[in-house]
Amino acid sequence: MRWDEAWRVVRHVLYAGTRPEVRARSAGLARLRAAAIVGIGLWSAFLAAQTAPGHPAGSPLALGLAAASVVPAIVAVRSPLWAWRLVVVLISATPAAYPGMSRLWGWPWSPGLALTIALVWFLVAAGHGQGVLVVVGVISAAALGVWVEDWRDLALLVVLMTAVLLAGNAVRQRRVAERESAEQQRRRAAEETRAAVLEERARIARELHDVVAHHMSVLALRTDSARYRFPGLPDDVRAEFAELTGTAREGMVEMRRLLGVLRTESAGGPLAPQPDVTRVTELAERVRALGTACAVRVHGDFDALPAGVALSGYRIVQEALSNAVQHAPGAAIDVELRVGTGSVHVAVRNAPGGAARVAGTAGHGLLGMRERAAMLGGTLVAGPTADGGFEVTADLPLDHEENV
Repeated sequence: MRWDEAWRVVRHVLYAGTRPEVRARSAGLARLRAAAIVGIGLWSAFLAAQTAPGHPAGSPLALGLAAASVVPAIVAVRSPLWAWRLVVVLISATPAAYPGMSRLWGWPWSPGLALTIALVWFLVAAGHGQGVLVVVGVISAAALGVWVEDWRDLALLVVLMTAVLLAGNAVRQRRVAERESAEQQRRRAAEETRAAVLEERARIARELHDVVAHHMSVLALRTDSARYRFPGLPDDVRAEFAELTGTAREGMVEMRRLLGVLRTESAGGPLAPQPDVTRVTELAERVRALGTACAVRVHGDFDALPAGVALSGYRIVQEALSNAVQHAPGAAIDVELRVGTGSVHVAVRNAPGGAARVAGTAGHGLLGMRERAAMLGGTLVAGPTADGGFEVTADLPLDHEENV
């Protein structure tokens, strides 16, 4: 450590009035800790009042010694460094005010004050770094040495003080390690969520490739065949159709390149047509084959749905059924699909059963469903029902312009 850094630590110990660098993990633990500190301080005050040499328990000097023992403990609740400064003053002043203490039990300080001193040392070590501990230890040893004549007694006091400081530092190190571990877990969870979002978006893009490619192919065929279907078109109109055909084909080439980037080495191309909501009954049959009751209610005409909406609706139902079977095995499942004037409503509910689920914590299935709904400008809500079951509801808009 450089001299300027060392001096900065010394000034911090001597002048700073900050709170501890490492605190309790929760407000409840902080209150419990504060109550324990004050309780120890009150017990120290009781011991000090009973051991004031030559003074009855209720005399002013005995009460003064009791107050001197409890005040640093109370101050230590908020700032151990300020409490330590008071302790240094008491270590230096109380032997002169109570000269008979050494004859009573061999030390210049009362047992109650000694307990408070040890408590403050521990709290300083538990809340501050090693640099602060070194300065606190050196100044405290110097204050003790003023009133201890035998070097062996001083060595014993220094050993005891060092043991207390090391114990407090061990507590601090454990708290720091726990805090770093919790932060690493939080970062890991955030990174896993981010990776899951990117993976799900890539999967959605791969699935929608066929849908978009179909529309682009139709556009290219219609523009290319326009000159044959309408033989009397002017030359400028024919040129415009030819340019549109070229643009559509270029777009299809770029989409294939994008699909190559999104596709992983292990993910092959789709070998079957992309499913849509009209095949939800097939999903229900698979669930029933597992011995689980699954009812499907369909309202409205699904044949005219946009391909992207139909695919997303199917995937949401598929993932919701998978989650229901996994987390509530044997529980009855109800699937409802409703086509409204401007949106498709999807609802999957399962009765109570199996392990309880909490929205947003049951893996990445809910995350993928939300991504699909958000891609279309829709909403998805998932959570427990009043009877202890679980429900996933999604509303997917039908307006193409809003979904682009």
